Amino acid sequence: MKKGRVRAIGILVIVLIFALPKTLNYFFRYNKAEGVVVKLKTGIFGGLHSAAAFQYPVVEFTVGHSNLFYHKDNEVLFSMPSVGQPVTVLYNPADFEDAYLNKFGSFWFALPDLLIFGILLIAWIGIVNIAFVKPRRSRSKEQNKA
Repeated sequence: MKKGRVRAIGILVIVLIFALPKTLNYFFRYNKAEGVVVKLKTGIFGGLHSAAAFQYPVVEFTVGHSNLFYHKDNEVLFSMPSVGQPVTVLYNPADFEDAYLNKFGSFWFALPDLLIFGILLIAWIGIVNIAFVKPRRSRSKEQNKA
């Protein structure tokens, strides 16, 4: 197989490894509940040399007769909801801590998932490059001898 085809198949497999469970969870495992943003919390992101403040929403939603709160500081939100804005929360009925805002970045691009996906992608491209560079070098040496 050619290098480009092997690389593309590997990337497709990595994407499916991450997309298939999320898709199944979205349609079959998680329930939806309407909630309201009650406040915006501020978090600090940074290391030794610099720090940046960011905000994330705290959402109150109701399941049955229980009022629950949702807040995660490790998700990617492309647009921050304002206080008082209604939002939809996806939650796991077996574990209410396992919840996401029903927004594209929140559910599909959680930071731990992006980190693991990036590491796997870089590793796969490196493995493909190593696997295809060695045979090509040996072939070129044989052609130079002939």
